[in-house]
Amino acid sequence: MNKRFHALLLMLLTYVAMPAQAAEGDYTIEVLIFAQNSYGDGALPYDAMDPAQEPPAIADARYLGRYDGAPFSQFEALPRERHLLGNDATRLKREGFRILWHGGWYQNVGTGRNPSVRIDSADGRVEGVIKVDRSRYLHFKPDLLLSRDAAAEALPQRYRLQQSRRMRSEQLHYLDHPHFGMLVMINPLR
Repeated sequence: MNKRFHALLLMLLTYVAMPAQAAEGDYTIEVLIFAQNSYGDGALPYDAMDPAQEPPAIADARYLGRYDGAPFSQFEALPRERHLLGNDATRLKREGFRILWHGGWYQNVGTGRNPSVRIDSADGRVEGVIKVDRSRYLHFKPDLLLSRDAAAEALPQRYRLQQSRRMRSEQLHYLDHPHFGMLVMINPLR
């Protein structure tokens, strides 16, 4: 009788915990990438990326899918009405910054191997990948290249932002680089 009671109790606890556990890893991730219109001119010297350096690993990255109106789909673009950083983008533009890429997506962030998301700006100046992982905390890992305007140069200078940052959900995070920066917001899906 005691073993049967324990087995029944274990099944009941597993059943009750399953919905909360499944929803625990579903997030919306919003990213705003920006640069000063002068692209860091006057900032402390920062070396351009060495052309021999290995570029971001874009081969296995996923492009975001279009939002289809369904409740949630892995790596589906976040609809504009769900963006939380729109006011920040407006303020940055007003203060002389150029918005290079602003978007977001839905993702079930698990422990272990999560795919990277491919980022390409419309003007071709930002390219690379962003990976979000989870262990005890969320880890945001951008590996992005910024290409400067090549009109006056034979080869455009490229600058790399490659970091791994531990993040808390529901908080605004800022990643800095002398030539461009990022605002990031990761929220549990509700």
